[in-house]
Amino acid sequence: MKHILLLTILSVLFFACREVQEKQQKAESKPATTKLAQSGLGMVAAAQPLATAAGNSILEAGGNAADAAVATAFVLAVVEPTMNGIGGRNQILVRQADGSFVGYNGMTEVPASFVPAEEPPNNGYGTVATPGVVAALMRLHTEHGSMPWTELIKPAIQYANEGFEVLEGEAVRHAYALEDIRQNPGFRGQMLKNDTMTYKAGEILTQPDLAKTLQRIAETNGKDFYQGETAKMIAEDMAANGGFVTETDLKEYKAPDARYVKTMYRGYEVHSIPAPAGGGLVVKALNILEQFDLSSMTDAQWAAVVNQALAFAIESMGYDYKEENLDLVQSKEWAKEKASEVVVPESVPLQNAAYNSSGNQLLATNTDWAGDTWGTDNHHTTHFVTADCSGMVVSITQTIGPLFGSKVITPGLGFVYASTMGAYLSGADQAPGSRPRTTIAPTVVTKDGETVLVLGAAGGLRILSGIVQTISRSIDQGMSIEEAVAAPRVHPEAGMNDGKREVFPLKFSAEFTETNGWNATDSIYWQEQGFESEAITRYGAFARVHAIARDAETGLWTGMADLDWEGTANGPEASMCER
Repeated sequence: MKHILLLTILSVLFFACREVQEKQQKAESKPATTKLAQSGLGMVAAAQPLATAAGNSILEAGGNAADAAVATAFVLAVVEPTMNGIGGRNQILVRQADGSFVGYNGMTEVPASFVPAEEPPNNGYGTVATPGVVAALMRLHTEHGSMPWTELIKPAIQYANEGFEVLEGEAVRHAYALEDIRQNPGFRGQMLKNDTMTYKAGEILTQPDLAKTLQRIAETNGKDFYQGETAKMIAEDMAANGGFVTETDLKEYKAPDARYVKTMYRGYEVHSIPAPAGGGLVVKALNILEQFDLSSMTDAQWAAVVNQALAFAIESMGYDYKEENLDLVQSKEWAKEKASEVVVPESVPLQNAAYNSSGNQLLATNTDWAGDTWGTDNHHTTHFVTADCSGMVVSITQTIGPLFGSKVITPGLGFVYASTMGAYLSGADQAPGSRPRTTIAPTVVTKDGETVLVLGAAGGLRILSGIVQTISRSIDQGMSIEEAVAAPRVHPEAGMNDGKREVFPLKFSAEFTETNGWNATDSIYWQEQGFESEAITRYGAFARVHAIARDAETGLWTGMADLDWEGTANGPEASMCER
């Protein structure tokens, strides 16, 4: 009996230990879910944990920031298809280890045969332009990468082939787009279970067609997308369904150097990409803010001034849409003139911050996962940043426009095309060969030749708001990157009047989320000072910022993912510098 009892106890202990071990192994196989991370060897911050993990694994395998960015970009195209993909557009900004800057323009290009419809469509084949994401990533890798292209796309192929766990936000967006998904055969076959229902949070989504497309891209160093089987399938599908993209459009597509703009802001250099990107607006807003002593203002006072600077920058799109003259974009004189129009509210005794920048619990029921706080088809974009031990940093914004872009997937290819022509960008130049303007603005901040901040955002026009306020919080208010990204934001009220953008500097929306928002005292103060504010209580409605900061003294990288989204930051424990 004693032997039997002993065997029973040992058996229970054995299986209990094995269960604990299996749980540990399972936990270790999952990507880190931290919003804040530090490492002296590099960093990745992205909007989806699997993408962050993929980029970080490349750094640990000896890759550089460009390699990590390519891997992150392709994984995001698989696991976040509502927001971005290889059928979309991007802008890339690179600060090389020697301190020089280069950028790549991967915006979609209006096809040569495009003819506008009498009634601009909201989605469909008529909104599809020539994609630029793959071409821009090819240039990034060719000119800066160190690892084989095939190795960098492996994680994306794996997640497309074997599947991945759908996150809450992605599941909500899929359900939101159900009726659109049902309208397109390729879309329906890729994104629905049994052709009828969307995937719920926690379920496994596989994309075998996308896996095959990515495999061809990997095997041909990307050329298949523009000159091979994929290009042929794209052109045939477009021709059969009233689209405009041809094999010639694809073959002739190039991702040229991006334009470059910078400004000096209180001893810091801010570097970004102007039109057709939105970095010119960032520069204009900061040049206006430089005219004020923001460090002496209360938070509510600061918000009112910042909002007006943002409003005047946005307003400039009406008369400086193409930003052809970069001297005007960077003009301090223009900024001084606009600053003279800013209404500075009366000073009140300094207040302590009325928001909590830590311990935020994401409230799925009150998060703007579908992007409908500001109207339909409003903010479906992703931003990510990478850095390596040599000092190279990469900032990339990647998008397909509105939720699921054009709502079109070519059967057998598995990816969604961006929406470019039609109603979505109706205010943009849609002439053949043009690349319509958006507000995406990958940005890098340096001081004395050293990288200080690498950032960007997703969220339509609020990209400008998120970037400018994060920079000002950091420089003017001395906040850490964690505090600056978490702090509440404002955004000016704007609208369209007779086809022209109209902005109201004294009216704005303010972030009133429970854990990191403004409070009633702020609202009363703004009203007393002659401003109109609207309280927005939903999380994720004021852009999603992903950023990396570097401490010049210690060389330590700190990554921060926006608290209101599902992204993460993570740094390597090994790097190319140790090999």
